[in-house]
Amino acid sequence: MTLTLVRKLLRDVRWPLLVVCSLLFLFSMLWVRVAWRVTTELAPYFNVLGGLAGNTQKDMEDMVFQGVGKVSQAVIGGSDINFQSPTDFLAVELLHPVVVVLVILWTVGKSSGAISGELGFGTMELLMSQPVPRGKLILAHLIVDGITIPVIVLSMAAGTHLGLWSVGEFRVNDESVNKLVDKAPKFAQDKVRELVDKQKVLPVKPENQWKGLLNLAALAFAMSGVGLVISACGRNRWRTTGWAVLLVLGMFVLNVIAQLWDPLAFTRPFTLFFYYQPHKHWLNDDWLADVGSCWGMGEKQLTVPAVPLLLTIGAVGYGVGWWVFRRRDLPAPL
Repeated sequence: MTLTLVRKLLRDVRWPLLVVCSLLFLFSMLWVRVAWRVTTELAPYFNVLGGLAGNTQKDMEDMVFQGVGKVSQAVIGGSDINFQSPTDFLAVELLHPVVVVLVILWTVGKSSGAISGELGFGTMELLMSQPVPRGKLILAHLIVDGITIPVIVLSMAAGTHLGLWSVGEFRVNDESVNKLVDKAPKFAQDKVRELVDKQKVLPVKPENQWKGLLNLAALAFAMSGVGLVISACGRNRWRTTGWAVLLVLGMFVLNVIAQLWDPLAFTRPFTLFFYYQPHKHWLNDDWLADVGSCWGMGEKQLTVPAVPLLLTIGAVGYGVGWWVFRRRDLPAPL
């Protein structure tokens, strides 16, 4: 019976899953192209201009991310990202609002309607009239998460690798460089060539992307667990979905604001997105979330493993959802 339920649930979500995976696949391919364009054409151009003026890379970044630009910097990983490195720029994709919002809509939309949706449409009464323990329905949703979440993250990996194959080597664009050389005063042309030759071919290391995608999968599972608890407590699909989306998006916004406003920094560890740091997993092999720095204890004084914590939150959510669903009376369909 569990297998039958799993097939039924997969059949229900197959088209939304296809849409989400296709969008993430195409976005990943596009992001590789954006990374290639920025790191091989735009970044070298501004590096040379800044170098001639005596400015460092840090000076250029401070100029770009001042004022309202600090919001963008907070969303895409703060000051940990080197935007002149192709690998760093590729890692920013996992923090991009398009990716985060699509994953939120998928996981929360699916899980928050798991119980309340069946109740609202009247199918739960028919399902429970069969010899099906309520726990098997929760188990079926857990198995579906175990299938669909890896499919989603693998679609992103496929898009990234296909994009890298299509753009080829990350080589600084000779045409834009020659324009700079031609326009520079003669006394500065040698300096321009020297600045460019230092970064002729840029290294790309996508092999550790799976570490960031693992963090994304753990975040999706945690949000799914939260959504299931809300669904088990309600009976109207759209109402429970609304509350779940409001809660998760509220945590996302709070995490961003708390990065910009120090008095709210202590709230960050109470949001799921504080433990979503895929760029650190991918680039630095750093799997720990620094809770102590938000609570005034100093850096690395209190750390927790981000991925296991998110997986635990998801598992607890499923457990609480099962407990609530097992004990509640099932109302008549709306």
